[in-house]
Amino acid sequence: MGMNAILAFGGIICFLGFVVIFLVYYFWKIHNRTDLDLHAPVKLSPEAGEQRRQHPRMDINWPVSMEIPDGTIDAEVKNISLGGAFICCKRPLPIGEVFHLTMMAPGDEPVKATAQVVWSNVNVPEDKVVNRGMGVRFIKMSDRHIQLVKQISQGSGA
Repeated sequence: MGMNAILAFGGIICFLGFVVIFLVYYFWKIHNRTDLDLHAPVKLSPEAGEQRRQHPRMDINWPVSMEIPDGTIDAEVKNISLGGAFICCKRPLPIGEVFHLTMMAPGDEPVKATAQVVWSNVNVPEDKVVNRGMGVRFIKMSDRHIQLVKQISQGSGA
């Protein structure tokens, strides 16, 4: 046997070895499937996050002043519900922080509340963020606050 024949024979042996290893792996994978492998992946609709909310959100653009220990931060409330809001601001507060806020409703009516930060997009890269800000839940609201949000949700637009 010449050198070329030995190399060809070695190449065929290597190829057959890979085929055998692949077939063993393939049949082992089929035999050891879990229930998770048998189901198609679940695709969430864009509304899936909304369905978890207890109260529907309404889009607004109200100026807001947030009172924190270091002073006052001016920002904008982008959407609101009876349970919480999204506040658009350059430097979101830390998660868990409780603060007082005053929103300016239409007609320059101040609406006061106490809120707690429940999430923020402060660590999301700038190119992935439409509006930098934070989600808050209301801890304490005035009766007027509740009335305004209900008016907005019923379409009477406060």
